[in-house]
Amino acid sequence: MVDADHVRLGRIAEKLAEARAKPVVPMPFGVEVHGFVVGPPLSEAVVAEFEEWHEVSLPPAYRLFVTELGGGGAGPGYGLCRLEPSCCAYLRSGHLAQPSPYLPGPRYPVDWEQRHENPPGPGQNFLRGTLAVAAHGCSLTTQLIVTGPARGRLFNLDGGSLGGAAPYVVEDVDFLAWYERWLDEAVAGYDVSWFGERLPMPESELVAVLLSDASPDRRSRAGVSLLDLPAIRDSSWTALVGAMTADADADVRASMWLLLNRARNKHGRRFDDAEEIADDIERYARSCTPPDLRALGALKRLTFADMLAELASPDLERRRRAATAAHEFWRFAETSAPRGLLGDAIAGLLRDPDPLVRSCGVAMVRWFDPASVPLLRQLQTTETDPWVRFRIRECLDERSTAAACDDAAEPA
Repeated sequence: MVDADHVRLGRIAEKLAEARAKPVVPMPFGVEVHGFVVGPPLSEAVVAEFEEWHEVSLPPAYRLFVTELGGGGAGPGYGLCRLEPSCCAYLRSGHLAQPSPYLPGPRYPVDWEQRHENPPGPGQNFLRGTLAVAAHGCSLTTQLIVTGPARGRLFNLDGGSLGGAAPYVVEDVDFLAWYERWLDEAVAGYDVSWFGERLPMPESELVAVLLSDASPDRRSRAGVSLLDLPAIRDSSWTALVGAMTADADADVRASMWLLLNRARNKHGRRFDDAEEIADDIERYARSCTPPDLRALGALKRLTFADMLAELASPDLERRRRAATAAHEFWRFAETSAPRGLLGDAIAGLLRDPDPLVRSCGVAMVRWFDPASVPLLRQLQTTETDPWVRFRIRECLDERSTAAACDDAAEPA
């Protein structure tokens, strides 16, 4: 009797063959590299060697795919990464056997590394318990969770740049569901260049999530997913406009404002009174307790005063959000921003009892205020948190290198 996973695998094989046989082969992102062709499957001996090497058992759906359909080739991004016995050999012993902490839910916050990973160094075991299965270009990857409470699930992240996309565990329940959805969307003409970010639902279900799901993050993601469709019904556009003007969460309203403003031409829709709507969302964001800094930032209405008020909050998570917002604010601030207040704000961040807040202060010195470097040197003598110590060294090393380059460039 054929089990359900083998049925799914056979269906995927048929869909790959159908994609290759089309008179005009679909050409979504990455297809020019693999042409919907998977590489030869791996032998049981090769996979068993990999598992023995890393002291793990691969998730069943992924294991079935690589042993019976293909060990690489066609897949999201530039194609599936090929599994090799020595894969991850450059990492510490037991890298895959250590549980991954990442779970389904909202995208992790921008300080995810400091919350969940060890700082760089000889002892680091970055993204433990996970295996890269697809590369989407630059530093964007999809990781398969091999060990941990979410074993078998996949997550997307941008692991190479400050402020890039933090981990997001996609909603597909396993590797085969994820892969078949990619294949269906690629053939249907969807934008699959950063695959897995949209919710795997038909239009009517996406509208239901947008209007009634308890999670603001999931409501926003439903809006993104709707506008990623090649075309949407009038009723769906009306639902998006309703979320923009009436959702209980200010950040959802601001996210929908941005999305509708960008997508109106693609979907042939009118978007009247955009600035007046933004004014209404701004007023609503400021009326919330606490004020919604993310919404204000999305609208480019965040002010230095907004952040200073929140940085003084006794509530730890509010200070953390404000510290992150301050970092983002200064990244995009106009040169006319009140830079005279920057040093005082940074000094307050560096004195905070929370290491996540102190790290934001270090980042602000690194990127925006070299005049505060002496404060970092003082902090370095007393700091005990390993992540903050790493950030300080990173900043001071960069400053020393820049100073050396400036000295070398001066005429003799």
